[in-house]
Amino acid sequence: MNGLDVLILRGAPGVGKSTLGRGLRRQLDHGSVIEVDDIRGMLARVDWTSRVHHDIALSVALDALLSFVRADVRPVVLIDTFSRSRLQGVQSRLRAAELRHHTLSLWLQPELLAARLRERKSGFCDWEPSRVLNDEARTNRYPNEELIDTTPMTPEDVLAIAQARLFQHAEARAS
Repeated sequence: MNGLDVLILRGAPGVGKSTLGRGLRRQLDHGSVIEVDDIRGMLARVDWTSRVHHDIALSVALDALLSFVRADVRPVVLIDTFSRSRLQGVQSRLRAAELRHHTLSLWLQPELLAARLRERKSGFCDWEPSRVLNDEARTNRYPNEELIDTTPMTPEDVLAIAQARLFQHAEARAS
């Protein structure tokens, strides 16, 4: 399963990115999973609404991603909300490094997303920015990106799709 260098998971808070990342971490024989929020949480007095703190964490995550790839630890799964401009910046950096990458954008029906955010005990749970990110994931397609509507799916269903994409890219590289 090593045809893809990077799998990006994006979507609003609450759509299932972290759950999918944990599932992939358990299933991968080789590779790594980097969640930008984990790095962000390392900042002293982190402000979860600060774009500066987000950009610092994303920069560190990208440096770690490139280090893993140089050490042939791949695929690297990179998890973040990835607004349009941040996603385009990351994809540009990956193309410049000649890394094969694919983006899975997770979307959830808005009422279910709102309910999940209300149930959160920690992490980002502000509805309006989450709604905007959720809408953007659904309506805007970027290069190497695919939308997954997680509304009717179990976490295992979403994991199976992500694994299939990793496997497809490995097969494409082998042929």
